[in-house]
Amino acid sequence: MAMAMLEQVPVDRAREPACGAQSRRLGVFLHRYRKWIALGQYGFPFSAGPCPTPVTRFRALARRTRFARKGQLFRALAHIAMTLGWPVGACFTARATYARMKRGKGPHAMRVFFDMIWLALRHSIPPLEYALYRFNEPARRKDLHEYVYWNDLPGLSALNAGLGADNRDVQDKDRFARICAANGFPHVQPLAVFENGRQVHPAMPFTPDVAQIFVKALRLKGGAGGAKWIRDGAAYRDSGGRRVPAAKLGDEFRKEDCLVQPFIENHPVIALVTNGALASLRIVTGLDGCEGAEFVTSLITLPHGKCNTSVGGIICSIERETGRVRHAAFPDGGGVESHPDTGLPIVGIMLPFWHASIELVRRAHKVAFARFAFLGWDIALTHDGPVLLETNSGWGALFHQVLDGPLGHTAFSRLVGRYA
Repeated sequence: MAMAMLEQVPVDRAREPACGAQSRRLGVFLHRYRKWIALGQYGFPFSAGPCPTPVTRFRALARRTRFARKGQLFRALAHIAMTLGWPVGACFTARATYARMKRGKGPHAMRVFFDMIWLALRHSIPPLEYALYRFNEPARRKDLHEYVYWNDLPGLSALNAGLGADNRDVQDKDRFARICAANGFPHVQPLAVFENGRQVHPAMPFTPDVAQIFVKALRLKGGAGGAKWIRDGAAYRDSGGRRVPAAKLGDEFRKEDCLVQPFIENHPVIALVTNGALASLRIVTGLDGCEGAEFVTSLITLPHGKCNTSVGGIICSIERETGRVRHAAFPDGGGVESHPDTGLPIVGIMLPFWHASIELVRRAHKVAFARFAFLGWDIALTHDGPVLLETNSGWGALFHQVLDGPLGHTAFSRLVGRYA
């Protein structure tokens, strides 16, 4: 993106004072300009031509409602920045993406590069997703209007706002846990909550006494920022070998907004294809016309290497009817048959509690989160059954579509047609 190019502009603070002052002013200008040029990553703020499918109408809705809560002047300036910035950003991204494609297998003529730019300018399709979805292949290109692109996902916020959803119900992990507890849904019970430099829960000073604990950011997604601590005598040790006395952990965690939970063990079947960290099953559900919730898509992420969360793990496609893993890939799309740490086959394993997991999230969506049009649920598969980890209103579509094709071929198309 142009934003990345601007970050490479040097500022020499060792020059004479006048030049130094000019450089600093230039740095301030570039910092502000980067903020505006970054808006170009959302594509054009308008739609050109007809919208023949529910997915394309959803994309148009996303454009119309972006920055809806901002003032009129802000929206006008943002739309100008997006209109001017998107072509520049798309060209830079297309160039970098095309270079990566050339390093892969198979020939790619220059027409692919220009095709990326054309689809970016004509339909606001990000060049990176052009490559990941292989739109240079005619058989896949025919479905380009059935894909949901990452720059469309803010449209989900518009759908939820129209239903009166309170995003704190899903963003705040402590609040989410309390909602689950009130409705009797199996979930990970927080041991402690820290926010704004103080301990919110429990009332007594926090001194854990369990063998392993897991700490994650209070409002980040997918276990991002998570850390595992293991009991070591009267202290706890993290993955880097740092030891902190149990009685002092509260002071350590108070430095950030975080949630402390007991460490959850994978079901034995899942443990065979992980590095020991918790695998995460993602199931997306959407509200149907009868105010029930319906299965849309799914995947499971298996940690590997030095990762202590599922972020960056191996992503696996799941057969809807049986819960069988039918395909596995690294996040860059490269296929994998066996787990790199254990050497055991991934493809073909049957997920335990598969149907129970689907019913759990459908019921939770309908009963406790019925003001959200779509939700992406993260579930731990344990020895005792599925356990809710969190849910996300802004779930990502990219990995689902890399594995299983466009969301327009799932129930998403029909369900989003209620709103778009």
